[in-house]
Amino acid sequence: MPQLKDKVGRFAATGRSCQNWKQDQELVISLLNKIAISDGGAETTLKPQMVVTGHASDSLYNSILYFQKKNFPGTPDGYIRPGGPTFTRLVDLATKAAAKPPPPKGQWDGIATPSVDAALRKGLLDDSKLDYGEVVDIIRATVTDGMVTAFELDDLTTIANTSRTLSPTSKKLITLFVGDEKKKWLGVGPYDLNSDQKKLAAEMVCDFLKNTRTTFFPKLDPHRVGIGILRRIAKPSLIDQDQASMCGPSALMFSYASDKPGQYARFAIDLYQKGQANLGRLLIKPGKDVKNYTPPYSLDHVDWLTCASIRDSENWFLDFDDTGRISDVAGITLPSEMEQWFRKAGYQDVREETNLKFSKGIDSVNEANALLASGYRVCLFISANMIEYDDQSDEGSVLTRHWVVLRDRIQVSNGNVTTTIFTWGKGDYAIPHPGKGGAQKPLSIGDFLMNYYGYIAAKA
Repeated sequence: MPQLKDKVGRFAATGRSCQNWKQDQELVISLLNKIAISDGGAETTLKPQMVVTGHASDSLYNSILYFQKKNFPGTPDGYIRPGGPTFTRLVDLATKAAAKPPPPKGQWDGIATPSVDAALRKGLLDDSKLDYGEVVDIIRATVTDGMVTAFELDDLTTIANTSRTLSPTSKKLITLFVGDEKKKWLGVGPYDLNSDQKKLAAEMVCDFLKNTRTTFFPKLDPHRVGIGILRRIAKPSLIDQDQASMCGPSALMFSYASDKPGQYARFAIDLYQKGQANLGRLLIKPGKDVKNYTPPYSLDHVDWLTCASIRDSENWFLDFDDTGRISDVAGITLPSEMEQWFRKAGYQDVREETNLKFSKGIDSVNEANALLASGYRVCLFISANMIEYDDQSDEGSVLTRHWVVLRDRIQVSNGNVTTTIFTWGKGDYAIPHPGKGGAQKPLSIGDFLMNYYGYIAAKA
């Protein structure tokens, strides 16, 4: 039996690298490459020429995680130690794979993942063709276990590119589901649905995708809506107001999708199918202009469906029905509205500490940090100038008021501020934000406070 000199990989709990001797890494890569993806292996996809002593690459580290998730229930530790259970299992599977005769060639040899393969063969069983409902069921099969891997996305792409019976609608559905996100880590796709709430929400969306005929929003593409909901269940930071003045509803929807994914999915589906929906005790009933509006391509249909409906339903004095200048005024969300939205949406202990005209001080910052640390969802009321490289030290006006969701503690060091927020479709938006070309400049505590108008906090 081959042996390792020392540990290979990274400690998942801390991110620290193991010893990662070059020969040890090459041995682990060789074993993983011999094992089928369906058994947790890498199946010839790892490149040994990229090995660097002392450092496990992202692809190797994530292949180790993928192997451990497939073969050992529980939380993977991210590394392989000499003689340990992970290494023993690696050698065992690699040895069996080497002794196994190659299977006969067939049309779907490229399908490697058990989830896609089983659903594909079930769909072909009755008439050797894939209809739209069977394609939905193939997608359903990939989300059932809570994680859609890059391997499953590759298999779906293979089906879309290879099948001669797919309708244009079915092919479009697969293309939307796979999306254009870069695979930053081997074996990990853009869909993380690893909770019971998320899995139930995903099932709800798949049921919706099988019956998209009924709608009160005729200009919205039901397939973009369905896949958009699914993506936001997995990654709420995809919610993006684009050019529309919908920062308040976007902050609410990001919070709701993060904290209550099943209720978020139900809310969006009911809006599309019934023309109105409940957000907790808040009845959202948009006007006909919002229902009949065609959003620009850069604004996702599900974000228009949810965010514009909330904004329009609550505007008793102005219609909100586009993303132009009129909506800048109609789209403004007052702190009192945000407070009521969170309260009626089912959040507890809602706290509103804001001021429309006068900025807040360091005590308010400390309160926001303490509430975030205590598990509250914290929305900051700021001037949008603060999050722009060119304007971060300029004082904003009432028209630049902007809602963001605090994602990390507001750090003050040497008189300067750093933090991370959700805004404009990004859940890790850095303050201060770099300019073009990655240029950086510090944001002083004085400039931060000049454009900081308090917070709303609530417990899910």
